[in-house]
Amino acid sequence: MRKFLIIIGCYLVYCLVAATASSEADNDQKTVPPLDMERLKNELSFVRGKAKAEGAWPREIRYRFQTYDFKSDAFRQEAKTFAIKKKPLRIIPHAVGVAEILWTICPRERLVAFNEFSADPDSSFIADKVRERGPIFKSKQTELVIGYQPDLVFTVFYSSADFKEKLKQAKIQSFDLGYFGTIDSIKGQILLMGDIIGEESNALALVKLIDTKIRELKAKLPRRDHPIRVLYYDEGGYVPGTSSNFNSICKIIGAVNVGAEQGIKSWSQIDYETLLKWNPDVIIVPGRSNLKELLMSNRVLSYARAIKSGSVYYVPGVYLRVESQYMLLSADYLAGIIYRQPR
Repeated sequence: MRKFLIIIGCYLVYCLVAATASSEADNDQKTVPPLDMERLKNELSFVRGKAKAEGAWPREIRYRFQTYDFKSDAFRQEAKTFAIKKKPLRIIPHAVGVAEILWTICPRERLVAFNEFSADPDSSFIADKVRERGPIFKSKQTELVIGYQPDLVFTVFYSSADFKEKLKQAKIQSFDLGYFGTIDSIKGQILLMGDIIGEESNALALVKLIDTKIRELKAKLPRRDHPIRVLYYDEGGYVPGTSSNFNSICKIIGAVNVGAEQGIKSWSQIDYETLLKWNPDVIIVPGRSNLKELLMSNRVLSYARAIKSGSVYYVPGVYLRVESQYMLLSADYLAGIIYRQPR
């Protein structure tokens, strides 16, 4: 009897996993992006500009440092200067977006280790390459990072203060990139990283490629009298606003991010009544969740436009978390969902 119950239990788990996978697969079958996804990814993964005479070392770099105060829901900027004595040849990125940018503009032999999330396919577009190449460290393994003897470690606003302090104590130079998430701030960070590592021409070439691909993508989008209103509904009822990467993705493809439309700046939690009041045309939810089923079966939301039309779609997490040039892949993917263009 016990063995029978175990078999039944395993079967039910299998059905649940299969149903979730099927839901995401159904989305993929219907999703026909305007630009070829594989070609676009390859183009964004390796960029080299025209070779130029290398600038002098040491160098002093002036830049605008931006942070986001989540308590006041506001950005803060300050002018800073970064002095670097020599061209860094052993570089470690402490965040996925930074790793993805460096993977494209920096000779890869100069990247000596990667954060664990860069090796996670649900978070990183270069996860397979990172796992092949390694080595990989966990975010809090500061001693391991120090042991790799990097010339430079790139950190971001969510790198822990303890991690940064230990690097300082070990006399390992680090550069805090602060907060970035919109496509414009990403382009700015690409150029800044290019200056710091001595790959200015590659960084400029990547920014130009981003602009070119945005124009190509927009040229393939259908003309509409009214833009499609899209709501990204994350677990816990959180939705992104104007300062989010999702807002940039929507702008690229001519859609309206409903969260930004309703005055949200960063992220805010809403209830079902608010969702019904905002009444989006399309609702996006993260893959590997059960949010689509929850929303579609909720009686409060039964009159919402997206629910009635069945326009609730799972999107793999990697497209929703992107903070690099691969935001173009997310825009291409989302355009395939909301515009349903034939090949």
